[in-house]
Amino acid sequence: MPTTFEIHPAIGVARVGTSDSFFLGPEPGEAPPSQYRDDAGALLRQAARFRVYKCERNDAGALIGFEEVKPADAKITWTVHVVNRKGAAKRFAAPGFRNSATPNDDAANAALIIDPGPRTFVGTSQPVQTFDGGKFQGVSVPLGAAHTDEDGRLIVVGGTGTSDSVPAQPNPARPIQGFADSDGWFDDTSDGFVQAKVEPVAGGESIDAVGAWVIVGPPDFAPGVFNLVTLEDVAFQVAVDKGELAAPASPSFTRDIQPILARAVGYQWVNRRARQGHSGNRPGHFARNWALLANPATGPAIAADVLNRLRDPRVSPIPDPAEPNAGLWMPRLHDETNSQQVLPLTRVQYGYLAAWADGTYTDDLTSPPPDDPGPEGLTRTVLRACSGGAFFPGIEAGRIMKDPATYAAPFRIDAAVVKPGQITQGNALPWQADFYACRWEPHGGGGNGLAWWPAQRPDHVLPEAAPAGPPLDWDRGISGDLGPDGLVKAWHRLGVIVERIISGQAMMVETERVL
Repeated sequence: MPTTFEIHPAIGVARVGTSDSFFLGPEPGEAPPSQYRDDAGALLRQAARFRVYKCERNDAGALIGFEEVKPADAKITWTVHVVNRKGAAKRFAAPGFRNSATPNDDAANAALIIDPGPRTFVGTSQPVQTFDGGKFQGVSVPLGAAHTDEDGRLIVVGGTGTSDSVPAQPNPARPIQGFADSDGWFDDTSDGFVQAKVEPVAGGESIDAVGAWVIVGPPDFAPGVFNLVTLEDVAFQVAVDKGELAAPASPSFTRDIQPILARAVGYQWVNRRARQGHSGNRPGHFARNWALLANPATGPAIAADVLNRLRDPRVSPIPDPAEPNAGLWMPRLHDETNSQQVLPLTRVQYGYLAAWADGTYTDDLTSPPPDDPGPEGLTRTVLRACSGGAFFPGIEAGRIMKDPATYAAPFRIDAAVVKPGQITQGNALPWQADFYACRWEPHGGGGNGLAWWPAQRPDHVLPEAAPAGPPLDWDRGISGDLGPDGLVKAWHRLGVIVERIISGQAMMVETERVL
Protein backbone atom coordinates (compact mmCIF):
# COMPACT_ATOMS: atom_id res chain seq x y z
CA MET A 1 0.00 0.00 0.00
CA PRO A 2 1.19 3.58 -0.55
CA THR A 3 2.60 5.76 2.19
CA THR A 4 -0.08 7.70 4.07
CA PHE A 5 -0.04 10.64 6.43
CA GLU A 6 -2.34 10.04 9.39
CA ILE A 7 -3.47 11.99 12.44
CA HIS A 8 -3.16 10.11 15.74
CA PRO A 9 -4.83 9.50 18.04
CA ALA A 10 -7.66 8.74 15.66
CA ILE A 11 -10.03 9.79 18.45
CA GLY A 12 -8.79 12.21 21.09
CA VAL A 13 -10.64 12.97 24.31
CA ALA A 14 -10.59 16.26 26.21
CA ARG A 15 -12.51 16.93 29.42
CA VAL A 16 -14.09 20.01 30.95
CA GLY A 17 -12.74 21.77 34.03
CA THR A 18 -12.95 25.12 35.77
CA SER A 19 -9.25 26.03 35.65
CA ASP A 20 -7.57 28.04 32.90
CA SER A 21 -4.81 25.41 33.06
CA PHE A 22 -4.86 21.89 31.71
CA PHE A 23 -3.04 18.58 31.66
CA LEU A 24 -2.60 16.30 28.67
CA GLY A 25 -4.87 13.29 28.40
CA PRO A 26 -3.43 9.79 28.77
CA GLU A 27 -0.68 8.81 26.35
CA PRO A 28 1.56 5.72 26.37
CA GLY A 29 4.44 6.14 28.77
CA GLU A 30 3.25 9.50 30.10
CA ALA A 31 2.73 9.83 33.84
CA PRO A 32 -0.55 11.32 35.09
CA PRO A 33 -0.47 14.81 36.60
CA SER A 34 0.70 15.14 40.19
CA GLN A 35 -2.49 17.02 41.04
CA TYR A 36 -5.81 17.73 39.38
CA ARG A 37 -6.37 21.23 40.71
CA ASP A 38 -4.46 24.44 40.15
CA ASP A 39 -3.02 26.47 43.01
CA ALA A 40 -6.33 28.31 43.41
CA GLY A 41 -8.21 25.02 43.79
CA ALA A 42 -9.92 25.05 40.37
CA LEU A 43 -10.26 21.70 38.57
CA LEU A 44 -7.81 21.31 35.71
CA ARG A 45 -9.12 20.62 32.23
CA GLN A 46 -7.87 17.62 30.25
CA ALA A 47 -6.50 18.41 26.79
CA ALA A 48 -6.23 16.15 23.74
CA ARG A 49 -2.96 16.25 21.78
CA PHE A 50 -2.79 15.28 18.10
CA ARG A 51 0.21 14.40 15.94
CA VAL A 52 0.72 13.61 12.24
CA TYR A 53 2.60 10.42 11.33
CA LYS A 54 4.01 9.23 8.04
CA CYS A 55 2.84 5.62 7.94
CA GLU A 56 3.64 2.50 5.94
CA ARG A 57 1.02 -0.23 5.83
CA ASN A 58 0.99 -3.66 4.20
CA ASP A 59 -1.68 -4.90 1.82
CA ALA A 60 -3.80 -6.03 4.77
CA GLY A 61 -3.69 -2.51 6.23
CA ALA A 62 -1.43 -3.41 9.14
CA LEU A 63 1.00 -0.72 10.24
CA ILE A 64 4.58 -1.83 9.46
CA GLY A 65 6.47 1.45 9.77
CA PHE A 66 5.92 5.01 10.98
CA GLU A 67 7.59 8.26 11.94
CA GLU A 68 6.15 11.44 13.32
CA VAL A 69 6.20 14.42 10.99
CA LYS A 70 8.43 17.08 12.53
CA PRO A 71 8.64 20.82 11.77
CA ALA A 72 11.94 20.23 9.94
CA ASP A 73 10.13 17.84 7.59
CA ALA A 74 6.91 19.69 6.81
CA LYS A 75 4.59 22.52 7.72
CA ILE A 76 1.27 21.30 9.10
CA THR A 77 -1.95 23.26 8.75
CA TRP A 78 -4.50 22.06 11.28
CA THR A 79 -8.27 22.60 11.18
CA VAL A 80 -10.54 21.67 14.07
CA HIS A 81 -14.30 22.11 14.26
CA VAL A 82 -16.24 21.22 17.41
CA VAL A 83 -20.00 21.59 17.85
CA ASN A 84 -22.61 20.97 20.55
CA ARG A 85 -25.91 19.87 19.02
CA LYS A 86 -27.52 18.37 22.14
CA GLY A 87 -30.35 20.90 22.16
CA ALA A 88 -31.54 19.73 18.74
CA ALA A 89 -31.03 16.00 19.29
CA LYS A 90 -33.55 13.21 19.74
CA ARG A 91 -34.67 12.76 23.30
CA PHE A 92 -33.05 9.83 25.02
CA ALA A 93 -35.76 9.06 27.58
CA ALA A 94 -38.90 10.04 25.65
CA PRO A 95 -40.17 10.29 22.08
CA GLY A 96 -39.45 13.30 19.91
CA PHE A 97 -36.68 15.87 19.84
CA ARG A 98 -35.38 18.16 22.55
CA ASN A 99 -36.75 21.70 22.44
CA SER A 100 -39.26 20.55 19.78
CA ALA A 101 -36.44 20.70 17.25
CA THR A 102 -37.05 19.99 13.58
CA PRO A 103 -35.63 16.51 12.88
CA ASN A 104 -32.23 16.62 11.21
CA ASP A 105 -32.57 20.18 9.91
CA ASP A 106 -29.56 22.27 10.93
CA ALA A 107 -30.92 25.43 9.34
CA ALA A 108 -34.21 25.23 11.22
CA ASN A 109 -32.39 24.31 14.43
CA ALA A 110 -29.65 26.91 14.19
CA ALA A 111 -30.65 28.58 17.47
CA LEU A 112 -30.26 25.23 19.27
CA ILE A 113 -26.90 24.15 17.81
CA ILE A 114 -23.79 25.69 19.37
CA ASP A 115 -21.44 25.99 16.40
CA PRO A 116 -18.44 28.31 16.63
CA GLY A 117 -17.18 27.29 13.18
CA PRO A 118 -13.78 25.81 12.35
CA ARG A 119 -10.44 27.09 13.62
CA THR A 120 -7.20 26.83 11.58
CA PHE A 121 -3.58 26.83 12.79
CA VAL A 122 -0.56 27.02 10.48
CA GLY A 123 2.77 25.77 11.80
CA THR A 124 4.33 25.64 15.25
CA SER A 125 3.62 27.58 18.46
CA GLN A 126 0.41 29.12 17.19
CA PRO A 127 -1.48 31.10 19.83
CA VAL A 128 -4.70 30.03 21.47
CA GLN A 129 -7.91 30.44 19.53
CA THR A 130 -11.14 30.13 21.49
CA PHE A 131 -14.10 28.17 20.15
CA ASP A 132 -16.38 31.14 20.68
CA GLY A 133 -19.14 32.60 18.56
CA GLY A 134 -21.54 29.70 18.97
CA LYS A 135 -24.85 30.42 20.69
CA PHE A 136 -27.78 28.57 22.25
CA GLN A 137 -31.02 30.54 21.93
CA GLY A 138 -28.99 33.72 21.60
CA VAL A 139 -26.70 33.04 24.58
CA SER A 140 -22.98 32.75 23.79
CA VAL A 141 -21.50 29.39 24.81
CA PRO A 142 -17.71 28.99 24.32
CA LEU A 143 -16.69 25.38 23.72
CA GLY A 144 -13.00 25.54 24.71
CA ALA A 145 -9.92 26.42 22.71
CA ALA A 146 -6.93 25.07 20.77
CA HIS A 147 -3.35 25.93 19.84
CA THR A 148 -0.20 24.28 18.47
CA ASP A 149 2.93 23.56 20.49
CA GLU A 150 6.59 24.05 19.59
CA ASP A 151 6.60 20.70 17.76
CA GLY A 152 3.60 21.62 15.65
CA ARG A 153 1.20 19.28 17.44
CA LEU A 154 -2.40 20.37 17.90
CA ILE A 155 -3.69 20.68 21.46
CA VAL A 156 -7.45 20.90 21.99
CA VAL A 157 -8.77 22.03 25.38
CA GLY A 158 -12.39 21.54 26.37
CA GLY A 159 -14.85 23.94 27.94
CA THR A 160 -15.27 24.99 31.56
CA GLY A 161 -18.13 22.62 32.34
CA THR A 162 -20.70 25.40 32.24
CA SER A 163 -24.36 24.38 32.12
CA ASP A 164 -27.32 26.72 32.38
CA SER A 165 -30.81 27.40 31.11
CA VAL A 166 -32.23 30.15 28.94
CA PRO A 167 -33.44 32.27 30.71
CA ALA A 168 -30.62 31.67 33.17
CA GLN A 169 -30.82 30.03 36.58
CA PRO A 170 -32.11 30.47 39.21
CA ASN A 171 -35.34 30.02 37.32
CA PRO A 172 -38.12 27.83 38.72
CA ALA A 173 -39.75 27.77 35.28
CA ARG A 174 -36.68 25.98 33.88
CA PRO A 175 -35.92 23.03 36.19
CA ILE A 176 -33.79 20.12 35.11
CA GLN A 177 -36.40 17.76 33.71
CA GLY A 178 -34.70 14.42 34.32
CA PHE A 179 -31.44 12.59 33.95
CA ALA A 180 -31.21 12.99 30.16
CA ASP A 181 -33.47 15.57 28.49
CA SER A 182 -33.91 19.14 29.69
CA ASP A 183 -35.46 21.66 27.31
CA GLY A 184 -34.08 25.16 27.52
CA TRP A 185 -30.73 23.94 28.88
CA PHE A 186 -27.25 23.88 27.37
CA ASP A 187 -23.79 22.64 28.33
CA ASP A 188 -20.34 23.06 26.78
CA THR A 189 -19.37 19.48 25.96
CA SER A 190 -18.80 18.93 22.23
CA ASP A 191 -17.14 16.91 19.50
CA GLY A 192 -15.91 17.36 15.95
CA PHE A 193 -13.33 16.65 13.30
CA VAL A 194 -9.59 17.31 13.25
CA GLN A 195 -7.91 17.75 9.86
CA ALA A 196 -4.31 18.37 8.80
CA LYS A 197 -2.64 19.41 5.56
CA VAL A 198 1.04 18.48 5.25
CA GLU A 199 3.36 20.64 3.12
CA PRO A 200 6.83 19.06 2.75
CA VAL A 201 9.70 21.46 3.40
CA ALA A 202 11.59 19.90 0.48
CA GLY A 203 8.81 20.93 -1.88
CA GLY A 204 6.10 19.09 -3.73
CA GLU A 205 2.36 18.98 -3.41
CA SER A 206 0.64 19.30 -0.06
CA ILE A 207 -1.02 16.16 1.27
CA ASP A 208 -4.24 15.80 3.27
CA ALA A 209 -3.65 13.57 6.29
CA VAL A 210 -6.19 10.94 7.25
CA GLY A 211 -8.49 12.82 9.62
CA ALA A 212 -9.23 12.36 13.31
CA TRP A 213 -11.97 13.29 15.79
CA VAL A 214 -12.02 14.99 19.17
CA ILE A 215 -14.57 14.43 21.93
CA VAL A 216 -14.97 16.83 24.86
CA GLY A 217 -16.67 15.11 27.78
CA PRO A 218 -17.16 15.34 31.55
CA PRO A 219 -14.21 14.90 33.94
CA ASP A 220 -12.87 11.49 34.89
CA PHE A 221 -12.92 11.64 38.67
CA ALA A 222 -11.17 8.25 39.05
CA PRO A 223 -8.51 8.30 36.32
CA GLY A 224 -6.65 5.31 37.73
CA VAL A 225 -9.76 3.08 37.68
CA PHE A 226 -10.85 1.62 34.34
CA ASN A 227 -14.28 0.63 33.06
CA LEU A 228 -14.85 -3.09 32.59
CA VAL A 229 -16.00 -2.30 29.04
CA THR A 230 -14.14 0.63 27.51
CA LEU A 231 -14.60 2.61 24.31
CA GLU A 232 -11.57 0.74 23.00
CA ASP A 233 -13.46 -2.54 23.50
CA VAL A 234 -16.54 -1.17 21.75
CA ALA A 235 -14.63 0.19 18.74
CA PHE A 236 -12.56 -3.00 18.46
CA GLN A 237 -15.72 -5.11 18.49
CA VAL A 238 -17.12 -3.03 15.62
CA ALA A 239 -13.90 -3.48 13.63
CA VAL A 240 -14.03 -7.25 14.22
CA ASP A 241 -17.69 -7.39 13.17
CA LYS A 242 -16.83 -5.53 9.96
CA GLY A 243 -13.98 -7.94 9.19
CA GLU A 244 -11.36 -5.18 9.44
CA LEU A 245 -9.58 -6.62 12.49
CA ALA A 246 -9.49 -10.05 14.10
CA ALA A 247 -9.34 -11.16 17.71
CA PRO A 248 -6.37 -13.46 18.39
CA ALA A 249 -7.03 -17.19 18.07
CA SER A 250 -5.03 -17.77 21.24
CA PRO A 251 -5.51 -14.77 23.53
CA SER A 252 -2.60 -13.45 25.54
CA PHE A 253 -3.19 -13.69 29.27
CA THR A 254 -1.41 -10.41 29.99
CA ARG A 255 -2.71 -8.40 27.04
CA ASP A 256 -6.27 -9.74 26.67
CA ILE A 257 -7.42 -11.53 29.86
CA GLN A 258 -5.60 -9.94 32.77
CA PRO A 259 -6.83 -6.38 32.00
CA ILE A 260 -10.48 -7.49 32.28
CA LEU A 261 -9.83 -9.02 35.68
CA ALA A 262 -7.75 -6.07 36.86
CA ARG A 263 -10.55 -3.66 35.97
CA ALA A 264 -12.98 -5.67 38.10
CA VAL A 265 -10.54 -5.44 41.01
CA GLY A 266 -10.20 -1.69 40.50
CA TYR A 267 -13.89 -1.10 41.19
CA GLN A 268 -13.24 -1.82 44.88
CA TRP A 269 -11.98 1.75 45.24
CA VAL A 270 -15.09 3.42 43.85
CA ASN A 271 -17.99 1.16 44.85
CA ARG A 272 -18.85 -0.37 48.23
CA ARG A 273 -20.41 -3.50 46.73
CA ALA A 274 -17.34 -4.16 44.57
CA ARG A 275 -15.19 -3.80 47.67
CA GLN A 276 -17.12 -6.67 49.23
CA GLY A 277 -16.17 -8.99 46.38
CA HIS A 278 -12.85 -7.77 44.98
CA SER A 279 -10.69 -6.78 47.94
CA GLY A 280 -8.71 -8.42 50.73
CA ASN A 281 -8.65 -12.21 50.62
CA ARG A 282 -11.91 -12.55 48.71
CA PRO A 283 -11.94 -14.82 45.65
CA GLY A 284 -12.73 -11.87 43.38
CA HIS A 285 -9.51 -10.10 44.34
CA PHE A 286 -7.78 -11.56 41.31
CA ALA A 287 -4.65 -9.45 41.76
CA ARG A 288 -3.71 -11.47 44.87
CA ASN A 289 -2.20 -14.20 42.72
CA TRP A 290 -1.85 -13.60 39.00
CA ALA A 291 0.36 -16.66 38.62
CA LEU A 292 -2.47 -18.91 39.81
CA LEU A 293 -4.85 -17.42 37.26
CA ALA A 294 -2.37 -17.49 34.37
CA ASN A 295 -1.31 -21.11 34.93
CA PRO A 296 -3.15 -23.51 32.54
CA ALA A 297 -3.24 -26.06 35.36
CA THR A 298 -5.27 -23.83 37.69
CA GLY A 299 -6.61 -20.84 35.74
CA PRO A 300 -9.33 -22.56 33.65
CA ALA A 301 -11.26 -23.77 36.69
CA ILE A 302 -11.32 -20.25 38.11
CA ALA A 303 -12.30 -18.94 34.68
CA ALA A 304 -15.26 -21.33 34.52
CA ASP A 305 -16.59 -19.90 37.79
CA VAL A 306 -16.18 -16.35 36.47
CA LEU A 307 -18.01 -17.20 33.24
CA ASN A 308 -20.83 -18.76 35.24
CA ARG A 309 -21.60 -15.33 36.71
CA LEU A 310 -21.50 -13.42 33.40
CA ARG A 311 -24.03 -13.01 30.61
CA ASP A 312 -22.98 -14.55 27.30
CA PRO A 313 -23.15 -11.80 24.62
CA ARG A 314 -22.57 -14.34 21.85
CA VAL A 315 -26.18 -15.52 22.28
CA SER A 316 -29.15 -13.45 21.09
CA PRO A 317 -31.03 -12.34 23.06
CA ILE A 318 -28.33 -12.20 25.71
CA PRO A 319 -29.38 -14.57 28.51
CA ASP A 320 -29.01 -14.21 32.24
CA PRO A 321 -25.89 -15.77 33.78
CA ALA A 322 -25.99 -19.49 34.48
CA GLU A 323 -25.46 -18.80 38.20
CA PRO A 324 -28.88 -19.30 39.87
CA ASN A 325 -28.26 -16.74 42.62
CA ALA A 326 -28.85 -13.32 41.02
CA GLY A 327 -26.90 -11.70 43.84
CA LEU A 328 -23.75 -13.33 42.45
CA TRP A 329 -24.25 -12.11 38.89
CA MET A 330 -21.38 -9.98 37.65
CA PRO A 331 -20.49 -7.25 37.09
CA ARG A 332 -22.67 -5.24 39.46
CA LEU A 333 -23.19 -2.71 36.67
CA HIS A 334 -26.33 -1.76 34.76
CA ASP A 335 -26.82 -2.78 31.16
CA GLU A 336 -28.52 -0.49 28.66
CA THR A 337 -32.10 -1.44 29.55
CA ASN A 338 -32.13 0.24 32.99
CA SER A 339 -33.40 -3.03 34.45
CA GLN A 340 -31.82 -5.31 37.03
CA GLN A 341 -29.87 -7.17 34.33
CA VAL A 342 -26.10 -6.87 34.56
CA LEU A 343 -23.84 -5.39 31.90
CA PRO A 344 -22.53 -7.92 29.37
CA LEU A 345 -18.96 -7.80 28.09
CA THR A 346 -18.37 -7.40 24.38
CA ARG A 347 -18.33 -10.64 22.42
CA VAL A 348 -14.57 -10.34 21.96
CA GLN A 349 -14.00 -9.84 25.69
CA TYR A 350 -16.23 -12.78 26.56
CA GLY A 351 -14.35 -14.86 23.98
CA TYR A 352 -11.09 -14.09 25.76
CA LEU A 353 -12.50 -15.38 29.04
CA ALA A 354 -13.98 -18.44 27.31
CA ALA A 355 -10.54 -19.23 25.87
CA TRP A 356 -9.13 -18.84 29.37
CA ALA A 357 -11.67 -21.38 30.65
CA ASP A 358 -10.90 -23.75 27.75
CA GLY A 359 -7.16 -23.50 28.28
CA THR A 360 -6.70 -22.19 24.72
CA TYR A 361 -4.80 -19.07 25.71
CA THR A 362 -1.14 -18.12 26.02
CA ASP A 363 0.36 -17.97 29.51
CA ASP A 364 2.78 -15.10 29.00
CA LEU A 365 2.72 -13.72 32.53
CA THR A 366 6.51 -13.97 32.85
CA SER A 367 7.17 -12.75 29.30
CA PRO A 368 4.38 -10.33 28.38
CA PRO A 369 4.21 -8.86 24.88
CA PRO A 370 5.53 -5.32 24.59
CA ASP A 371 3.15 -2.40 24.58
CA ASP A 372 2.29 -0.97 21.19
CA PRO A 373 4.83 1.84 20.74
CA GLY A 374 3.25 3.16 17.58
CA PRO A 375 0.63 5.77 16.76
CA GLU A 376 -2.20 3.25 17.05
CA GLY A 377 -1.18 2.83 20.69
CA LEU A 378 -2.10 6.49 21.21
CA THR A 379 -5.68 5.83 20.17
CA ARG A 380 -6.03 2.68 22.24
CA THR A 381 -4.68 4.44 25.34
CA VAL A 382 -7.15 7.31 24.92
CA LEU A 383 -10.18 5.07 24.40
CA ARG A 384 -9.15 2.68 27.18
CA ALA A 385 -9.74 5.55 29.62
CA CYS A 386 -13.36 6.02 28.45
CA SER A 387 -16.61 4.25 29.27
CA GLY A 388 -17.94 1.73 26.76
CA GLY A 389 -21.16 0.93 28.62
CA ALA A 390 -23.74 1.15 29.70
CA PHE A 391 -24.72 3.71 27.06
CA PHE A 392 -27.66 5.00 29.06
CA PRO A 393 -27.01 7.41 27.57
CA GLY A 394 -23.21 7.50 28.16
CA ILE A 395 -20.40 9.67 29.45
CA GLU A 396 -17.96 10.60 26.68
CA ALA A 397 -20.08 9.16 23.87
CA GLY A 398 -23.19 7.07 23.35
CA ARG A 399 -24.64 4.23 21.31
CA ILE A 400 -23.46 5.79 18.07
CA MET A 401 -20.08 4.24 18.90
CA LYS A 402 -21.63 0.79 18.36
CA ASP A 403 -22.86 1.65 14.87
CA PRO A 404 -20.60 0.28 12.10
CA ALA A 405 -21.55 3.25 9.90
CA THR A 406 -19.83 5.59 12.37
CA TYR A 407 -16.38 4.40 11.33
CA ALA A 408 -14.41 4.86 8.10
CA ALA A 409 -11.71 2.48 9.38
CA PRO A 410 -10.90 0.82 12.71
CA PHE A 411 -11.15 3.41 15.51
CA ARG A 412 -11.54 6.24 12.95
CA ILE A 413 -14.82 8.17 12.78
CA ASP A 414 -16.11 8.81 9.27
CA ALA A 415 -16.32 12.58 8.74
CA ALA A 416 -18.27 11.96 5.54
CA VAL A 417 -21.07 10.37 7.58
CA VAL A 418 -20.84 11.93 11.04
CA LYS A 419 -21.32 15.67 11.56
CA PRO A 420 -19.49 17.60 14.27
CA GLY A 421 -21.54 17.32 17.45
CA GLN A 422 -23.21 14.01 16.59
CA ILE A 423 -20.99 11.79 18.74
CA THR A 424 -22.04 13.59 21.94
CA GLN A 425 -25.52 14.79 20.97
CA GLY A 426 -27.31 11.81 22.52
CA ASN A 427 -25.66 12.26 25.91
CA ALA A 428 -27.43 13.83 28.86
CA LEU A 429 -28.38 17.50 28.74
CA PRO A 430 -26.96 18.91 30.90
CA TRP A 431 -24.27 16.33 31.56
CA GLN A 432 -24.36 16.93 35.33
CA ALA A 433 -27.94 15.66 35.58
CA ASP A 434 -26.87 12.18 34.51
CA PHE A 435 -23.79 12.37 36.70
CA TYR A 436 -26.09 13.01 39.64
CA ALA A 437 -28.71 10.40 38.75
CA CYS A 438 -26.44 7.54 37.71
CA ARG A 439 -25.17 6.52 41.10
CA TRP A 440 -25.37 3.24 43.01
CA GLU A 441 -28.91 1.86 43.11
CA PRO A 442 -29.59 -0.65 45.93
CA HIS A 443 -32.68 -2.21 44.26
CA GLY A 444 -34.49 -3.08 47.45
CA GLY A 445 -31.45 -3.75 49.60
CA GLY A 446 -29.62 -6.99 50.28
CA GLY A 447 -26.46 -5.66 48.68
CA ASN A 448 -27.60 -6.74 45.22
CA GLY A 449 -27.77 -3.29 43.68
CA LEU A 450 -26.20 -2.03 40.49
CA ALA A 451 -23.86 0.81 39.59
CA TRP A 452 -23.49 2.77 36.37
CA TRP A 453 -20.04 4.25 35.72
CA PRO A 454 -18.10 4.19 39.01
CA ALA A 455 -14.79 4.24 37.13
CA GLN A 456 -15.57 7.82 36.10
CA ARG A 457 -18.33 8.85 38.46
CA PRO A 458 -17.48 7.15 41.78
CA ASP A 459 -20.20 5.83 44.08
CA HIS A 460 -18.31 5.28 47.35
CA VAL A 461 -14.76 6.32 48.23
CA LEU A 462 -12.12 6.15 50.92
CA PRO A 463 -10.99 9.67 51.86
CA GLU A 464 -7.23 10.09 52.07
CA ALA A 465 -7.61 11.29 55.66
CA ALA A 466 -9.52 8.11 56.65
CA PRO A 467 -8.34 5.34 54.30
CA ALA A 468 -9.35 2.55 56.69
CA GLY A 469 -12.97 3.28 55.91
CA PRO A 470 -15.83 2.81 55.93
CA PRO A 471 -16.35 4.09 52.36
CA LEU A 472 -18.31 7.32 52.08
CA ASP A 473 -20.63 8.53 49.34
CA TRP A 474 -18.57 10.36 46.74
CA ASP A 475 -21.35 12.91 46.13
CA ARG A 476 -21.97 13.59 49.84
CA GLY A 477 -23.03 17.17 50.35
CA ILE A 478 -25.00 17.19 47.08
CA SER A 479 -28.48 16.07 48.05
CA GLY A 480 -31.82 17.26 49.35
CA ASP A 481 -32.99 20.54 47.88
CA LEU A 482 -29.83 20.83 45.82
CA GLY A 483 -30.88 17.87 43.67
CA PRO A 484 -29.41 17.70 40.18
CA ASP A 485 -28.99 21.47 40.17
CA GLY A 486 -26.57 21.00 43.05
CA LEU A 487 -24.20 19.06 40.84
CA VAL A 488 -24.51 21.74 38.17
CA LYS A 489 -23.17 24.18 40.73
CA ALA A 490 -20.71 22.03 42.69
CA TRP A 491 -19.42 19.20 40.43
CA HIS A 492 -15.96 20.72 40.22
CA ARG A 493 -15.56 20.69 44.02
CA LEU A 494 -15.85 16.90 44.38
CA GLY A 495 -12.86 14.67 45.03
CA VAL A 496 -10.51 12.91 42.61
CA ILE A 497 -9.51 9.31 43.31
CA VAL A 498 -5.78 8.69 42.91
CA GLU A 499 -3.22 6.14 44.05
CA ARG A 500 -1.36 6.70 47.30
CA ILE A 501 1.02 4.48 49.27
CA ILE A 502 -0.43 4.29 52.78
CA SER A 503 1.31 2.17 55.41
CA GLY A 504 3.25 0.49 52.64
CA GLN A 505 0.11 -0.45 50.67
CA ALA A 506 -1.02 0.97 47.34
CA MET A 507 -4.57 2.33 47.66
CA MET A 508 -6.90 4.46 45.61
CA VAL A 509 -8.18 7.24 47.84
CA GLU A 510 -10.22 10.41 47.49
CA THR A 511 -8.11 13.58 47.33
CA GLU A 512 -8.47 17.27 46.46
CA ARG A 513 -12.08 17.51 47.60
CA VAL A 514 -13.09 21.11 48.32
CA LEU A 515 -16.79 20.61 49.05
